[in-house]
Amino acid sequence: MLDISKQTLYQEITDKLKNVPKEVLERISAYLSEIDDNKEHNFELSEEQKKSLSKIKERPYSEHTEINIFLNEMSEKYGI
Repeated sequence: MLDISKQTLYQEITDKLKNVPKEVLERISAYLSEIDDNKEHNFELSEEQKKSLSKIKERPYSEHTEINIFLNEMSEKYGI
């Protein structure tokens, strides 16, 4: 049985997914499966990745990019 905080989170997620297209739900399901499959792996960031994240963290909010631009940059740079 879920405790109240887990119920609240579960309800919040459920509410957000009510009108999501089936294709998106399938991608979310695949993502969750991937997380579950990798839960026992310990991932380490390279020094370059740590430096890159530190630079991003230090930026003023006015200089942050939209998520789709950021993801495209990461995809181009790291092939993810």
